[in-house]
Amino acid sequence: MTYPWNGAAKLADATDFVRAAEAIGCDVAAIRAVWEVEAAGKPFRADGSLERRFEPHKTTPPLMSYSQGLKLTNAARERSFMKRYAENPEDAMRATSFGAPQIMAFNYLKAGYPSAAQMVASFAQSEGNQIGAFVRLVQAWGIDSALRAHDWKTFARVYNGNANVASYSAKIEAAYRRLSGAASPQVLKSGDKGAAVRRLQEALGTTVDGSFGPDTEHALREFQRDNGLVVDGKAGQKTWEALARQVDVKPPAQPTQSDLIATVTAQAGAGAAALGTVSAALRELPETATTLLVGGAVLAGLLALAAWLYRRARA
Repeated sequence: MTYPWNGAAKLADATDFVRAAEAIGCDVAAIRAVWEVEAAGKPFRADGSLERRFEPHKTTPPLMSYSQGLKLTNAARERSFMKRYAENPEDAMRATSFGAPQIMAFNYLKAGYPSAAQMVASFAQSEGNQIGAFVRLVQAWGIDSALRAHDWKTFARVYNGNANVASYSAKIEAAYRRLSGAASPQVLKSGDKGAAVRRLQEALGTTVDGSFGPDTEHALREFQRDNGLVVDGKAGQKTWEALARQVDVKPPAQPTQSDLIATVTAQAGAGAAALGTVSAALRELPETATTLLVGGAVLAGLLALAAWLYRRARA
């Protein structure tokens, strides 16, 4: 029997990513970085069939709960998929993610196909077809602007869900730096505060108070309009590049995963040092004062322990 997930399995070449970048209006390295991290980068299985993952809680009606599905082995998941496919092929495919971009086939319309089966058959032919569907889905979900701005957090939140946004965005930034040789600037928007906002305000020539409020957004939109940029009120990759061409400004870079780990390590070191100071001070205090302070020392110790455990988990 011929299944729609068996096809030519042609891998993508450089032109596929160039076309995708042109369609979105971003640099090629941005597409490749996201493809590598968010999209897993695995279009086909070792046997040449389309990469897929059946989610039995997505069938109509659900075959099992989400938590039950998580316990399935790969072999059991595949058996469940084939059983459901024999009963209702379209429903089985709609409840399955396919290809490198892991697109759930119930998104077939937004991915540009008239049915889940046709989407699956197209994906099985080439990775290039998967990239094209990924572009259409990104545009349909309105996160093409996030790719243009290198707003990895927004992209990860919409494409991958709310879980582990900071981790995914840091991985994308690390991949982008490796592929492009450059760092992405922090993406700033209304409500942000801090040194990065002050740097933006200085470059725009507006009031410098470190708070991204209505005046900063107005000045930013005016700058974007005057320079032929997308007027969205966010300072992303292209806006920072345009600012740098006019004034001497170097935007703060987005963190990579290594940066996040270094930050936690530093915080853990500071917590441990503070705990040592408290311990020494306690020995010099009367018993009543020690009783009052011990709660704070315990809290500091717990924080330091949590940071240490995080480092061990990341390693």
